[in-house]
Amino acid sequence: MQPNDTPRSSSTLKDWVMVTELAEAGPLAEPIFQRKYGAPAPAHGHHLLVFCRCGEDWLPGSYLNYLEHRDAMLIGGACTDGRVLARMSEAGQAAVRDAGGLMLQAVRYGEARFASCSVGTFGHCGDARSWSVLAQCGYERLDDPHLIVRWNRRPAPWARRRLIRSVAALGPF
Repeated sequence: MQPNDTPRSSSTLKDWVMVTELAEAGPLAEPIFQRKYGAPAPAHGHHLLVFCRCGEDWLPGSYLNYLEHRDAMLIGGACTDGRVLARMSEAGQAAVRDAGGLMLQAVRYGEARFASCSVGTFGHCGDARSWSVLAQCGYERLDDPHLIVRWNRRPAPWARRRLIRSVAALGPF
């Protein structure tokens, strides 16, 4: 155990995890994204990274992308590097586990960050594990089997239908 990994009874998640947005996340997001999807990390949009304290170092452990679409946001590319979690101390791992995981922290950060500038956030979700996290953040399923949304404001019914159609037309994102 590293000196800074000593479990403390007053330890909180912020002692172990830091979520932030980076303008240029490529070099940090690429290994996590490649490992999960076998593809390059998005070069566009808003890049959220979750850093985890491993001894003296803060390592990127999770990535999430937000992309503007009309007056809404699209969420995608969620991925976590389990190797980074495994490098954390037992106390750090327990704090992450007790807080619901790294993806939950990234989504909560993103939703707070973009709520005032978007009518809602859309996702394309077919994974039960991801859905369990997104449902905790207020996402709801739409008529499409994979399309989900978290409304920040309820637009008029006609505007809501038009926005949903435009997002559905994008296909998986």
